[in-house]
Amino acid sequence: MPIGRTITSWTFSQMLWDAGDSPRQGFLGALWALRKLLVALAASIVLSWREWVEHHPPEIALIATMHFVFVFALIVLLVYCAQRIRKKL
Repeated sequence: MPIGRTITSWTFSQMLWDAGDSPRQGFLGALWALRKLLVALAASIVLSWREWVEHHPPEIALIATMHFVFVFALIVLLVYCAQRIRKKL
């Protein structure tokens, strides 16, 4: 399997929609499965909130997108490291 497909598969299964061992159904189940994505979104909103006064709307959209990408990348790194540590134990 090519590395790009492996990364995409891992990102989708572990980051974007990770229901884990939870048997939850419905809206609350979907929120639980999307929890990492929602945390990244909330953190990027908080980070962008402080920049709102200094920038115009087109700039703030770019800054908010950058914040989201960096926060999501940090969450990906933390999840990956936690999985590797758990595997070794």
